[in-house]
Amino acid sequence: MGFNRFNILFAALAVLFVILGFSWTIAAADAANDQQAWIQSDTSTLAFTYLQATIHVVIKNTGNHAEFFKISQLYSGDGTVNPNINWSVLSTDPTAIKMVNVLNPGGDLGWEVDSGQTRAVTFTLVAEGTPFIIERTGINNTFWPVINDPGLTATWFMPDEINVLNPNLQLELWQGHFFFFLKNMETSGARVEGNVRAPLVPINSALTASNPTVDWIDNEFPQAQTAAWDVTLYPGQTKGYSYTYQWPSGNTVTPANTQSPSSRINSLPLPDPAGDPSSDPLTIPTKDTGLPFGLLIIGAIVILAGIGYAKFLR
Repeated sequence: MGFNRFNILFAALAVLFVILGFSWTIAAADAANDQQAWIQSDTSTLAFTYLQATIHVVIKNTGNHAEFFKISQLYSGDGTVNPNINWSVLSTDPTAIKMVNVLNPGGDLGWEVDSGQTRAVTFTLVAEGTPFIIERTGINNTFWPVINDPGLTATWFMPDEINVLNPNLQLELWQGHFFFFLKNMETSGARVEGNVRAPLVPINSALTASNPTVDWIDNEFPQAQTAAWDVTLYPGQTKGYSYTYQWPSGNTVTPANTQSPSSRINSLPLPDPAGDPSSDPLTIPTKDTGLPFGLLIIGAIVILAGIGYAKFLR
């Protein structure tokens, strides 16, 4: 009788292990589907050869004494901008004054805001150290034979960070207009195609304009409406792009690919003489199919249970 009870208990444990194996497999699959894998790269065929920013801000001094704010002439992004962008000041309106605390070799430019005063200023910067590429740091390429090419990504910043740096200075409005040239650095060969995001994107802001119209708004960073284009450039070709953001609100542009079908030269599907391999879920692993790790785990549990039964119960 005791032997039969042990038989029943062992069988119940085997079933429990199988159920747990299914649960772990499903949980792992859900977690994998919520993540993106970025592949490390050393360089790019495309580069930003010019970047200009015109910023308009309205700032109020809520303190009981005069306060100062200035233009930052350095930008490091999230550490993936190479080299770091150094900004040269092209113009300021009203005319900026030199600050007492100097961080840049040529001196820092800024403005005074008296107690209770609200000031509106506009300034234009141009990035030095170009051409530069903004890429996402990723993981080593262990995926074969097909991998995703995310294209050029973006870096983000907080336009209202001055509220944290100095609680007496409250940002009431921030508007930024950016213009850049994108160049195919290859001098010969085939055209280059891919996805390009706006190099600099403010968080919690609305994308209010773009030229050409963005092809989509990337949700790579949930708090940012990242402008993105599907580009095609021939060897040595340069194209210009511009975009505008406003904080804290504004009317967002409608992406081009939601207005009409794409008219790009690469918009037509490639011919498939061998048929559609995607119809067979076992042909090409995807994020939904992938390798059958769950079945391997379940199979291993069942095999171990059978070995245990054969060794100890028979």
